[in-house]
Amino acid sequence: MAAMAKFSVLSLCCMLFVSLVVIIKAAPQSSLVTHLPGFNAAFPSKHYSGYITIDGKNLFYYFVVSERNPATDPVVLWLNGGPGCSSFDGFVYEHGPFNFAEGKPKGALPVLHLNPYSWSKVSNIIYLDSPAGVGFSYSQNQTKYITGDIQTALDTHAFLLQWFQQFPEFQPNPLYISGESYAGVYVPTLASQIAKGINKGTKPTLNLKGYLVGNGVTDRRFDANALVPFAHGMALISEKIFQEVVAACGTDLLNVPPSNRSLCQEKFQPLDRGAGHTVPEYKPREALDFFQRFVGGKRI
Repeated sequence: MAAMAKFSVLSLCCMLFVSLVVIIKAAPQSSLVTHLPGFNAAFPSKHYSGYITIDGKNLFYYFVVSERNPATDPVVLWLNGGPGCSSFDGFVYEHGPFNFAEGKPKGALPVLHLNPYSWSKVSNIIYLDSPAGVGFSYSQNQTKYITGDIQTALDTHAFLLQWFQQFPEFQPNPLYISGESYAGVYVPTLASQIAKGINKGTKPTLNLKGYLVGNGVTDRRFDANALVPFAHGMALISEKIFQEVVAACGTDLLNVPPSNRSLCQEKFQPLDRGAGHTVPEYKPREALDFFQRFVGGKRI
């Protein structure tokens, strides 16, 4: 009997240990989102939301689990630009799982419907409000709102390390950093910090595979002066328009001589008309296809 009792106690301890391991390795259930105003159906996948605190900065995230294969699909961090634009903009207006239905009665909540081209069709995606002071991210200390690009990268790297500790089941998945606009600065500086952490042996090890930037800001002078050669090189404007713009404006659009500014503006108008309608900004089907190929390591 004593041996049986000892075996029973040992078995119970083992069961408790296994249960504890399962709890530790599961996503935090307190962060599970089960309902959103305006959407009265089951979510196509699990959603989580919450805060991770980094040096007194409470960084807000919204995490959408992949609708396909969460265990193997990549984890994608999405950062809107600005600087100062909430990544909820990407969640609500761009590639999140929901779209707003057109029109609504006055005073009523917007109605949400499923987005057939959501990037969560093929990835586990984190929408992060960064830096502190953007969107729902905040600090009790006003001085924490004073930041820069390098500090933002350090904070976001620290956020990811803590996030993967809370969601350890996603740690082996490929990781991609993505964003648009001023994320042209955020994304590569963050990728650099992650790479440094990997080389130093920082734990948990982030399985960084690449990064993706759309309409990226890099450097004000470089961006401005690349506009005309890019449009010309992509055959969005004719050789005639290209030569006229260069003759009127020169090659440094931030330092056009005062005597040439009126002529420069005049020559720029055909460029706007010639290129503006050629590449529609909103092509969700094509965007999803491009994104799926990129994170899947396929030829683009």
